[in-house]
Amino acid sequence: MPQMFPTFTDLQGSRERIVRASFGMIESSAGEFRFVQLRPWPKLISGIEAMWLGGWSHGRNPRDRVRMYWSQPMGHRNYLALSYAVSELGTSPLTMRAALKALDEIAEIKRSDAILCQATNKRLTDRVMHFWGYERHLEHRRGRHYIRRFYGVYPRQTSSTRDGMVVE
Repeated sequence: MPQMFPTFTDLQGSRERIVRASFGMIESSAGEFRFVQLRPWPKLISGIEAMWLGGWSHGRNPRDRVRMYWSQPMGHRNYLALSYAVSELGTSPLTMRAALKALDEIAEIKRSDAILCQATNKRLTDRVMHFWGYERHLEHRRGRHYIRRFYGVYPRQTSSTRDGMVVE
């Protein structure tokens, strides 16, 4: 039976499929990248789901896991949008870093100029977003918009650091 959502644990080995994909989900847990799952449509979120995943479920699940949903907007193919992220109560900074590193690698594979996101969670402060490499963007628009710019210069991948990335 064909798999509806192709799942890959090796991003570099799945380059051709990732380049063609417009939507996907990254999962990391216990401080490590687990897989990327390509999806045929974007993650749509309802208010009820946001309350369930962001409230009741988040506060009761002690696992160290995060899922990040990304998309490549139709009118802006040179950008990636971090559409939605779901973390659980026990999510560690290393697990978050592993997911963000995988998102950076997907951006590099797709030759994206930048990653865009809108932070709706008040715990995602300017300081936290700056730490992860994002800066404020579209300040005249409603909401808190952030961008991580690449424009052809991507973070160096290395095995010498614990999370596999050198921050310069």
